[in-house]
Amino acid sequence: MNRYMIVIPAKNRSFLLKCDEGDGMKSETLQKLVSGYVETVPSALEEAARLVLLVDEDGRLKCKATNQKATRLAPADVTENGKQPIVGAAVLMFQRGDKLLGFSKHVADTICSEWL
Repeated sequence: MNRYMIVIPAKNRSFLLKCDEGDGMKSETLQKLVSGYVETVPSALEEAARLVLLVDEDGRLKCKATNQKATRLAPADVTENGKQPIVGAAVLMFQRGDKLLGFSKHVADTICSEWL
């Protein structure tokens, strides 16, 4: 089955990207997408599903643009009630244990249409 991750740029429209390594994505690919080392931030969409946002861990130091869409997906305690927004591009994926997995096309489309 093809799996997809959801890329949420800071300024442009979100889009789906097919996973390049079976159900997941190579770390090099993720680093290119966020333009830096990857940090995992929990998502507020569904706690049981373990959806996570992947962002550049040094994004604030690099003065990256605020990502309003990704900030809305992060829980308030992570963003300190909006005082620390998510910056730069973010990638939304599913986390199972220590593995990061993509979504089926249907699920990814549904998330995009309802939340992004």
